[in-house]
Amino acid sequence: MSWTAVRATTESWATGRAVTRRRSQELVSVMRMARALVPLVGSSASDRDAFSPVRTAIEKRVAVGHRLYYQWLSPWLVPIALPPLLVVMGGNPRASALIVALVWTFGAALWLPSVRYRVLTARIAVALATGLTTFTWVMVFRAPKQWVSPWLFPQIGRAALVIVIVVELPLLIWRLMVHRRKVSQECHSYDALVVRIVWVAHRIHSERSTWRSSAACRRWAEAVETLAVDAARCLALTDRTDAADGQLRKELRVEADRIAEGIRLLKADLVRARSEAEVTAVVESLVRGMLLVARGDRAALLATAPPPAAAPGLVSRVRARVVPAALWFAAAWLVPLIPPIARHPALAQTAMWSLIVSGTTALATANPEVRSRIQEVVAKVLPPA
Repeated sequence: MSWTAVRATTESWATGRAVTRRRSQELVSVMRMARALVPLVGSSASDRDAFSPVRTAIEKRVAVGHRLYYQWLSPWLVPIALPPLLVVMGGNPRASALIVALVWTFGAALWLPSVRYRVLTARIAVALATGLTTFTWVMVFRAPKQWVSPWLFPQIGRAALVIVIVVELPLLIWRLMVHRRKVSQECHSYDALVVRIVWVAHRIHSERSTWRSSAACRRWAEAVETLAVDAARCLALTDRTDAADGQLRKELRVEADRIAEGIRLLKADLVRARSEAEVTAVVESLVRGMLLVARGDRAALLATAPPPAAAPGLVSRVRARVVPAALWFAAAWLVPLIPPIARHPALAQTAMWSLIVSGTTALATANPEVRSRIQEVVAKVLPPA
């Protein structure tokens, strides 16, 4: 790269033009993908009725700058990142641990909801995130209080900490609220799903000749699963409903889960594909769904979605409560008989009553919050072991 190109890139980044240019490039790229996909289902990009909703959805969603790498191209990143760096590198260890814990907790809170539909990934991710979050907060309280600064003036660390708490945190929270308000005002939840379907469908279509590759098939299945997760989140329309309207939210969530389950069924078709034509058939299904989403035709999407899962029967509901309660009661009878516990009557009695209360609450209610609350109250009332 020549010096002229380096200088032009630096100037573009410093003035913020790189963000605008990257957004324009993404808009052109997604629009080309959509124009190439629409003919697969017999429509034409020149057809106003067919392609106009797709074009509008892409323009609205890409225009709000939802991509994370837009932030990396912003010149505001340096002044925002400098004070936390000064605190972490040369400030109070407890303050440094606090910043790390806050950032990690905020990131985990944003990231974990996206894996709630993936059983294996969710179990590993939730356990790992919970463990790391707990560890970071433990380090906050275990870190020494004194200032251990490599500089001659540790006041720099204090000043940076004040800037982070007083200026940057409120500014970042305000910017996040402004960004979310801008997204909700300028584009619909369906627009984000249209863009996501374009990316996934075009990727599978461009790689359809590699249908024999197991690695390619796994990538496609993962992309379809991610698309299903996005569909369940976007089609639930939680940002358009009142938080107190639980019944409406439940109906929308059930509909969104049905449509997402229909998308997941395409994974089996990809795994069983024996030719490019069968892979293309999956892409055509995605494109037809894209057109329906762009038009907001929710009824048509539900017409092709699988029926909602049947509610568990009476026997299953009773068994779900009786079996755990029986295990708790059996533990209440067996645990006090363990020799190390039996030598301490107070400990044995406390353990017995705690297990009895747990079994009773498991039998009485399936709400984990109510159960945990009752157990907390009982734990405070029982005498210490």
